Amino acid sequence: MDQMSRLLYALVMFATAIFQATVIGTYSPIEIQPDITLVLLLVWCANTGTAEGLTWAFGLGILIDVLALDALGTNPLALLPVALLAAASRKRLFQSKLLFPILLTVAATMFHAVVLLLLRSGAVGDVPLATVFRLVFLQSLLNSIIVPPLALFATLLSGRAAARTRRYQRSTYRAG
Repeated sequence: MDQMSRLLYALVMFATAIFQATVIGTYSPIEIQPDITLVLLLVWCANTGTAEGLTWAFGLGILIDVLALDALGTNPLALLPVALLAAASRKRLFQSKLLFPILLTVAATMFHAVVLLLLRSGAVGDVPLATVFRLVFLQSLLNSIIVPPLALFATLLSGRAAARTRRYQRSTYRAG
């Protein structure tokens, strides 16, 4: 993967985080919004690797902390499970399927919310946990809807699609 794709991805993540923090929260017709940055991080980590994913999780988390005025370090810690869960989708068994990344997005959204809830426990107050988990589950369903186009974008940007096509062409050429 070249530096240009990483730079383009960084610009997309930066613009998405700002868009999500300013526009989506203000003008959304429903109260529950998808976490586009979480899904972008998940699909990018699934295409690049755990070490790079952890680096992106830290940088993105710091950016979200600054935008959301959270305590510095809250969101990087909450995004760590997302990057680690993405490592599970790098297995050869799951590379061509879309169902597993969608289910992984649901799990990652839940883990992210639980870690954020634990880190922000002083700010939660008297909100019932059942209500919080119900809303997080709805958010995870919204996140799973946006997985296919974002996974396609991350795959094309990371160059894995081209590498897979070259491997397939070499294997059919030898077989034929």
